[in-house]
This record gives sequence, C-alpha cells and structure tokens, in this order.
Amino acid sequence: MKKVNWHFQRKDLAESYLQTVYQGAMSRIALLDVRRTGKTTFLLKDLYPIAIENGFIPVYINLWGEPESPTVAITQALNNTLSILDETLKSKLSELANSEVKKLEVGNNVFGKAIIEFSDKHAHKPSESELFKIGQLVEALFNKCGDKAIIIIDEIQHLASSDKFLPVQHALRTALDTYSDICVVFAGSSRSGVNAMFSDKDKPFYDSAFMIDFPRLGEEFVQHCCKTLKVHFNLEYDVLAINDFYEEIDKSPFWMMKLMTYLMAHKASLKEGTEYIKALMVQDGDFEGLKKRLRALDVEVLHLIRQEETALYSASIVDYLSNKVANEVTSSAIQTSVKKLKTMQVISQYGDRYYIESPGFIKYLEATLKV
Repeated sequence: MKKVNWHFQRKDLAESYLQTVYQGAMSRIALLDVRRTGKTTFLLKDLYPIAIENGFIPVYINLWGEPESPTVAITQALNNTLSILDETLKSKLSELANSEVKKLEVGNNVFGKAIIEFSDKHAHKPSESELFKIGQLVEALFNKCGDKAIIIIDEIQHLASSDKFLPVQHALRTALDTYSDICVVFAGSSRSGVNAMFSDKDKPFYDSAFMIDFPRLGEEFVQHCCKTLKVHFNLEYDVLAINDFYEEIDKSPFWMMKLMTYLMAHKASLKEGTEYIKALMVQDGDFEGLKKRLRALDVEVLHLIRQEETALYSASIVDYLSNKVANEVTSSAIQTSVKKLKTMQVISQYGDRYYIESPGFIKYLEATLKV
C-alpha cells in the first residue's frame, strides 16, 4: 500500500520567498495570516525542502514547540542543525523537517492548544547565559554556512506574549543584526501580535522585516483534494459544492483536510461531511460561548469587517450602525466594540485593515441569528 500525498505543493511561492530574502533589498520577511491557514505546512513542506534544493541550510524553529521557554526552542533547533552539518547534509536536514511534519500531522491541534493553554505565570525568564547562547549559535551557523543559512521562525508573535520574553527578542535581534547576511523568514498567526513586534518603534524587532500577507490556497487546492479522493479512493463529489464550503470556512486548509478525512473514512455524503465539520468547528472554536458575549453592535461591527470595511469610525458608519441596532451609536462605542472583539481574539488588526481570526464564525452567526 502506497502512502497518498495530500499536500498541494506551492513550489513557485516558496522559490519567490527564497529569492526575496536572498537577492532582495531586505533579507528578512514576515508572513502574516490567522491560524489554520496553512503557513506551518507551507514552511515545512514547501519552503524548507526548496531551500535545501537550492543549496541553503535551513533552520526551522516553532516557538510554540516550547511555549513557556522559547529560548529552548531557538537553541535546540540551532543545535540540532549545527550538529549534523558535518554529516550527509541533505538526508539529515530532511529528517529534521520530517520530525516537525510528524508533530504537525499526528497532533495537528497541539500548536493551537499551546497558545490557548499558555500562561504568563509559567513563562520562563531566560538567564544571561541562555541569552548569550543564542548569539553563540547564530554566530556558529554563520561561520559554517555564511549567506546560505536561512532561519525560519514560526509563531514569532509568541515572543510578544510575555514581558519575560523581551530579553529573548533583544538577544535574537542583536544576533540577526550582527550576522545580517543570514536569511530569515518569520511567520505569525496573529497580525496584531506581529504588528506589535515589528511596527512599534519601542520594540526590539521594530522595522526589521518586510511584512507580507500570506496568500490562501484557492480553488486549485479544492480541485487537488477532489482529484485525490477520486483517484485513490474512488469517491467523487461536486467540486463546486466543496469549493462553496471552502469559501464558507474562510479558506481554511486545516478544516478542509478534516472534511477530506471524514469523507474518506465514512464514504459519507457531502452534506453529512460538511455538517459534521461545521459542528466540529462550533465546538473547537467555542462559537456558542463567543456568541453569548456579543451585543448587537458587536455583531454588526463584525459584519462590516467581514465586508472589508476599514472606516469604522466615520460619520456614515456611525449613522448606519445607529439604524441597524435601533439605538444611538457613537464612535467611542464602536471603538469599545472593536477592542472587545480583539480581546476575544475574534478579530485582529494590521494597519487600517481588520481580519476575522475564527474561520467559519461569521457564517455561524448568520445561521443562528438569522441575519
């Protein structure tokens, strides 16, 4: 029995990012999008192997791997790579990536749970020797690889989740500035968190990377999934109907693959499969709990954000919302609502744009509130 490859490769995108950090004016980029939109899979299954093919030595670091001590995650990843540089590089580096892929596939909820369960109370403030070690290892990597080293740091916004991690930011920024020929790709699943790190002039990582919106997989991904079901499992579904569902779940590859697994395992109808996934999303995201905390104004603000409205405090929007909720609304009230939605992690903000953080939540509201 041959293993089925479900991965939809994005080789051209990986090569473009590699070219950007190696030949562009800035050797560091930060890829931004919300959780469960395929960034980690892309980093491990596309960017990492493409880097190896092009003669780079990649170091992959996931800061949610050690949420209470990101210093450990950084030093372990650098140590693991440095320890095999004198061996047969390609196969050994691939083994490192494969071990991370297994973590992703076997327990694909682990990294999501890490941030939910993370508590500042248990955060570890690194010692001076631990911070010094980061600089030593980055130096060793540069000495061995020069400008063909590429460091990939996943969930970079985690370093902004506790004041105890501020020294880690300083140590890492200093090391990367000292050896600035090293290419770096950051990835973050919270635009507001990444924005707080890279756009605040009082923070160590201020203006240190070019930020890029990570493009979501489109209809070609849906076609790939449907073709895989048909070729390997003799299961055929309406591609347009599955694409509609993919749009409904805000183009989340994570939930799309959950649907594929259910259809394959149960030989179920598409209706049964999508209903199951929607119920799973409601439970996983605590949609009912979130809904209970929302006022009518919060819901209307969410709908405006869904429609990509950015001028939330304009006079026309104030009038519009006053009519919608049948009550006088002020710009201050809208600001309070936006702050509340951010605190609930329902939305995030980057620049003047707002983003929905919970795939499928707006559709759930529309269905249950009949709006």
